[in-house]
Amino acid sequence: MIRSRVNPDGLPFRVYERFGRRLYSVGYKMKSGRWAFRFKCLVDDANQIRKLRRQAIEESTRIVDDVPEGGFAGLIDAWFEWQEGLPDTAAQKRAASTIGENKEEAKKLKAAMGHLEVSEVTRTMGYQYLAHHEENGRPVKANKEIALARLILEYAIRKGMIESNPFAGISHNKVVEEAKRYVTDDEMACVVAIGRELGAPYHIIALALKTAWLCVRRSVEVRTITRDAIQDTGIVWTDSKSKTKPKITIEWSPDLRETIDEVLRIKRNNLAGAWLLFGNLQGQRYTKSGWGKLLGTLMATAELYAEALELPFEHFSLQDCRPKGVTDKLSRGDTDTKDATLHSSDAMIARVYDRRASRKATPAG
Repeated sequence: MIRSRVNPDGLPFRVYERFGRRLYSVGYKMKSGRWAFRFKCLVDDANQIRKLRRQAIEESTRIVDDVPEGGFAGLIDAWFEWQEGLPDTAAQKRAASTIGENKEEAKKLKAAMGHLEVSEVTRTMGYQYLAHHEENGRPVKANKEIALARLILEYAIRKGMIESNPFAGISHNKVVEEAKRYVTDDEMACVVAIGRELGAPYHIIALALKTAWLCVRRSVEVRTITRDAIQDTGIVWTDSKSKTKPKITIEWSPDLRETIDEVLRIKRNNLAGAWLLFGNLQGQRYTKSGWGKLLGTLMATAELYAEALELPFEHFSLQDCRPKGVTDKLSRGDTDTKDATLHSSDAMIARVYDRRASRKATPAG
């Protein structure tokens, strides 16, 4: 515990000296109570005492007093605490959904390297981590986890814990790109039909899938949309990845208007449906496990329905609906796809969301 000085001694804040029977000591005590440094010499060596005192004053100007403790695991926790404490307008602030994913990724990093001091983490360990998880069938996840570790180690540099980032420029696992999922119109129609037949809550989830497609939205945006977003001109959406991007109004089409009206007509418990558009029957947001369980049942039932109609069918999720929306708009020749997604890059849209198997173009002449 730091107390005010009894007698002014000319030393900076948190720099303390002690004259013992045999030894003189001077050092910097951090908020945690640990000494950042402590110099000692014989108490009768006046010349050395002056040198150490001067050195302690100089060193104290270079101390970062909120250095995370607890090794690499402590650094990870401190990074999350820092992230969650940033104002929403900060450029370095990550979206809540991204932080949620990062926390899952961090569990693997802690299991592998959490016992190490930050300075003990080496570039070789990064490559060993990537190779191990590539052999165990999770190369993409390992790439994301090492990317997160690199970002967290940059925070360690900022705190003066290390001089350079061992994971900077590390070569990630090369992954053979799998065929990207495109949800067909028939698959979407099957799911909506089964949702209606099974009733709430499956009806709610089925219409959430359709809305994500029609409005070209991310999963978290659909699951958290509130009824006050429904306006005369359309539905107003906010980008879940950024608090600074402008909102987007997806204007009404007959299909979108009919879909939202259908959602609003679903009977909820008392006033449970007064806030979240796609909330559960109690008016709360679905948990990840609760949503997943209901979605699994919905997809399994829709698969049987499609089989009876001799239609091809594969299970899909909310994450598959945004690519379908982008692909359908691009196929139709819409010029507002970038505005609809709130992305600033056409290249990003093409790389991540475009599922067109072929292209069409007009002749040159």
